[in-house]
Amino acid sequence: MEHMEQRIFVNSKGASHVKISRPERPEMNFNTADIIFAFVMLACGFLYWNLLDLFMLGAGVTIFAIVLFTASFVYLSKSGVKQNTKSLICLVLAALSTVQFVLFDNGFISFLNLQFLMGLFIYWICLSTGRQLDQKLSIYIIGDAFKQVINIPFKNFSCCFVGAKKGFSKQKKGKGFLAGLIGILIFLPALAIVVNLLVSADLAFEIFVGRIIDWLNAVNVIHYIWQFIIGIPVAFYLYGLIYGNVKGRYDGNITSQSVDCAAQAVKIAPRITIYSALTAFNVIYLVFFAVQAGYLFSAFTANLPETFTYAEYARRGFFELCAVAGINLGILAVAHLTVKKEMGEEPKLLKIQTLLISLFTILLIATALSKMIMYINVYGLTQLRVFTSWFMILLFFVFAIICVRQFKKFNSTRGMIVAFVVLFMVLSYGNVDGLIARYNIERYEAGTLQMLDVHALERLSDAAIPPLYDLYLKTDDEEMRERLALAFTHRRASTDFRGFNVQRHRANEIREKFIIKIMESMEAGNQR
Repeated sequence: MEHMEQRIFVNSKGASHVKISRPERPEMNFNTADIIFAFVMLACGFLYWNLLDLFMLGAGVTIFAIVLFTASFVYLSKSGVKQNTKSLICLVLAALSTVQFVLFDNGFISFLNLQFLMGLFIYWICLSTGRQLDQKLSIYIIGDAFKQVINIPFKNFSCCFVGAKKGFSKQKKGKGFLAGLIGILIFLPALAIVVNLLVSADLAFEIFVGRIIDWLNAVNVIHYIWQFIIGIPVAFYLYGLIYGNVKGRYDGNITSQSVDCAAQAVKIAPRITIYSALTAFNVIYLVFFAVQAGYLFSAFTANLPETFTYAEYARRGFFELCAVAGINLGILAVAHLTVKKEMGEEPKLLKIQTLLISLFTILLIATALSKMIMYINVYGLTQLRVFTSWFMILLFFVFAIICVRQFKKFNSTRGMIVAFVVLFMVLSYGNVDGLIARYNIERYEAGTLQMLDVHALERLSDAAIPPLYDLYLKTDDEEMRERLALAFTHRRASTDFRGFNVQRHRANEIREKFIIKIMESMEAGNQR
């Protein structure tokens, strides 16, 4: 943590006063590797917008990630930073996350995976340079997140510009080019106004300028220039993150001691206040379970309560889970964060209250999962049902770890993070849409699913196309064939390499095969 510098001044009358001055900013020292890396990051800023299509994530993300990780790895090595066991593990996870984009097709999961990959990159830089607040994975990762995502990148945001400027200033030609470029940028608005006036004044000049603009549009020059411009903030952020960690610039702003002080500062709630609040919640949950035990636990025996449909029963259980689990997590976080603690062990009464709330939540999660299983047995799978079930399982592990933590002291934060990473990898590589389509179709063919919701399957990604096409070839129901044909031909996946993945490629092959068969059958009909 930086401290303000205090200077004491004494005037002629003997009176003294204190003048507080801000600390000087850390110097920016650039070697050849730093300067070259500044230009590399400017290129990466351009590639970020050029390769990533947020509406159709695919191979473009994989290519960008490979370029970014490789460039950063080389720069770290040139700067004397050696990889360690933790950073290599993080790098392996990043590789798994990167490969997912080129294999599977699911827009929502790909978007989540993009956030996960960005988080892994930032944490990999932190681990590689040894700038983490705690050498082991612990609650201090929250401080690491604030420090690495916000503090270091933005405190060093201008370093990329200064580094690039240093590259130009080392040579006379570079200085002249930079000065000329700055002059053009400054007078660009006036230049545009002059060109516009000349276009209005002369037809021949208007035609000439129009041809130039058409040519620029034809080769996408304007588009590329725009991508480079909006990529500059991305480059500044990435360079600020990496350069700041390598040089340790503003690394001392946030330390484990400052995090401890901040945590201690919010511990203002008397114990009786926290205990009373937790007791009130536990009593409410106990009464809730007691009064509605028949309704809540009927799902375990697959018995549907009267006046309920399966949809109403399962949906109500899910909303109960989200609301109660969210409230409980918030309650426990606030209680442990704000309660006044004396030196020594954590208060036993707080442990008991935490254990009770966690057990109640686990019980509700188990009940909700049983309802969801009942719902799936009747209506089949959908994306929402898969995602909510995954979320329930994640919450189950979180609260189970909290329960165990009340009996045995261990690194619970690491357990929660490991559980999340493992479950997220299962979700990413689980081929969710393909699983949904295949599961529903197999049950429909076996007669255990009364109705196949083709409309719901149509909303799935291209991962669902192979099972749909297989059913199209096997079924004799003409109405079903027409609906399936519409389902896998209503849209065509992009053939642009940025959105490429194996499942989209396979779906395009099936569509082309289907179209060829339709055309051949039409030609055969015409010949008859």
